[in-house]
Amino acid sequence: MTTEAKCTAPQRLAILVWAAEPEAPQRCATPFYFAATAAAFDAEVEMYFTARAVELLRAGVAETLYAAAGEVNAAGKSVAHFLREAAALGVKMYACPTAMAAQGLPAAELRLEVTAQAGAAAFIGRTLDADWRTLTF
Repeated sequence: MTTEAKCTAPQRLAILVWAAEPEAPQRCATPFYFAATAAAFDAEVEMYFTARAVELLRAGVAETLYAAAGEVNAAGKSVAHFLREAAALGVKMYACPTAMAAQGLPAAELRLEVTAQAGAAAFIGRTLDADWRTLTF
């Protein structure tokens, strides 16, 4: 038995990010890591950021966060490293406009990697579409 994953056709994955917030940096790199991994398998990947997690899309915030310290993160990779890696692999990132308003995050302060604004209706649309798989962080 092998642990190597097999993908026979391109897939679509929508990821809801709501519990990965700046106050809990140990949770912040994982959604980007999973998104990048799926994209490396040639999946179409979209990430939807809501609640406090939308702060990860504020320019400059992810650069200040580290999911791990010491030997576990000997390379000193910030959450921004994982975010940029996912974006480079084609992952689309969407900021919830309601969450942006609640956090006082104007569109002008969004990172360049952010694709657009999209909220609950867009993500729910993906969950109801049989061609999409979903994950929540």
